[in-house]
Amino acid sequence: MKSFSVLASQCLRSETVLLFIAFILPSLILYLDLLPRTFFFLVLGGFPLLALVFYTITDRIPPYRLGLSINRHSIRASILSTAYLLLFGGFSLAVLPWLMGYPRVPYLEWAYYGWYLGMAIFQELIWRGFAFLLLEKVLGSQKQKIVFLSACLFAFSHIYFRSMLIVLGTRSISGPALSHYVVGCGFILLNYMGGHRSWQFF
Repeated sequence: MKSFSVLASQCLRSETVLLFIAFILPSLILYLDLLPRTFFFLVLGGFPLLALVFYTITDRIPPYRLGLSINRHSIRASILSTAYLLLFGGFSLAVLPWLMGYPRVPYLEWAYYGWYLGMAIFQELIWRGFAFLLLEKVLGSQKQKIVFLSACLFAFSHIYFRSMLIVLGTRSISGPALSHYVVGCGFILLNYMGGHRSWQFF
């Protein structure tokens, strides 16, 4: 029978491998142009989704460990950071171009906002709930490192979108998903995201 240390080492390696497969490999495949741009969402979302399904089934992970819960504290904790992002982001991304004589043209295709709600929940489930769970297995109780590294993984997957690194240290995805959606809608409305996005300020 294998010793406890050997079994623990194998378990640790499996979580490390899953982190690589789910969060590093898809981005590398896309950034190195190993697949066409048309495979972007399939690769970036499919790899971690398959890893999540495999891990939750084989390890019998209950939904709450992935952050799938309505947590009022999580929602309250995200309100202040969301307000700051909307206030300062709104000024720099909307008011400043307007003052310079290059106002943004609002993006008003409302079906996109509904689609983005699903994307916000999916992304928080994968890059917060699932990433947190794997990182906890690897790093133990080092919460600050887990929060920071999960945010780095999320930002790494968004380099194509020139996304910001957002760190919200809460275990439930309910608050971050709400914050993610509200802030994202601001970007969509100002046409920094959406079907005809433009990242030029002026």
